[in-house]
Amino acid sequence: MSADQTTEIEAAGVKAGGRRKTILMIGLPLLLLLGGGGTAAYVMGLVPPGNAADGAAEAALSADIVFVDLPDLLINLNGDGSRRMRFLKLATAVEVAGEEQAATVRQFVPRILDSFHMYLRAVRPEELEGSQGVYRIKEELLARTNEAIRPAQVRSVLIRELLVQ
Repeated sequence: MSADQTTEIEAAGVKAGGRRKTILMIGLPLLLLLGGGGTAAYVMGLVPPGNAADGAAEAALSADIVFVDLPDLLINLNGDGSRRMRFLKLATAVEVAGEEQAATVRQFVPRILDSFHMYLRAVRPEELEGSQGVYRIKEELLARTNEAIRPAQVRSVLIRELLVQ
C-alpha cells in the first residue's frame, strides 16, 4: 500500500467520521428536545392520554359533577394571647356527584357550617400560612363535610376565597 492510498483512505475515513459526528451533534439534541417536549406536554395535560373511549367516559363523569356554593364565613381566629383580633373570611363550594347528592348537601348546609365554625375557631393564623396550611384546612373541611352529610359523600371542598386579616 502506498502513501497516497493511505492518505486517501484516511481522508475518506475522516469525512465519513465527520458526517457521523455532525449527525450525532445535531440529531441527538433534536431527538432529546422533541422527546422532552412531548413528555412535558403530556405531563401538563396538553396532550390527552388514552383513546376516544377514555374521553367519552371522562365526559360522562364530568356531566355528573355538580358544584354547590356554601355561604361565606367570617370567623374570629384563635388568638396568640395578644389583644389583636384576627379574622378569617372563607368562601367555599363543594363538588358532588350528581344532583341527588347536591340536594342532600343543600339540605345539610346548617350542619356543615356548624362543623366548619367549630373547627375554624380553633385554628391559629399561622396554621393558614403557605400552601401546606391551606391544603390541610381543605382536607379537614372535606372530612368534616363528609361526616356531616353521611351516608352521602362530597368529592372535594373548593376554596373560592380565603382571606386572613
